[in-house]
Amino acid sequence: MQYADNIRISDSEREQVVGELGRHLTAGRLTIGEFDQRVAEVYRSTTRQQAHQVLRDLPSAASAIAAAPVATPPTRPVRRRVPGHQQIEWLAWAAAGGINIAIWGIISLAAGVMIYFWPVWVIGPWGLVLLGRTLLGRESGCSKFTDALRDDRMRAVASR
Repeated sequence: MQYADNIRISDSEREQVVGELGRHLTAGRLTIGEFDQRVAEVYRSTTRQQAHQVLRDLPSAASAIAAAPVATPPTRPVRRRVPGHQQIEWLAWAAAGGINIAIWGIISLAAGVMIYFWPVWVIGPWGLVLLGRTLLGRESGCSKFTDALRDDRMRAVASR
């Protein structure tokens, strides 16, 4: 596209050029360093022509879409990632379960017989609750209560 030298560029037009640069970055046509340099040039520009100079060696959006082969997305199963706080909960469960089993084993060895496997009462219920929360994606039911407390505290601070 040809732009007159004297036409000043607006912020929204700058954002459109930066968006175009972002599409070229994700397509692999630009490195992060090149992207950063070109974005800085766009924000320094005062005219449309100056801003669009950063796109001079890149295909236009229409030609890039026409040239891009139609690819079907890979059909891999989507794996849901366990949130960090639940990973910590599972780690705590495993550590507590391991300690309880170790204590049970030491007591059984000291007694010379296998005693009742009492760690099941620590490992089982806790593990079932964690498993249910992880599979269902449910979080603690206390968030409404803590949100209400935080709101009350914020109102108390604001009224002072």
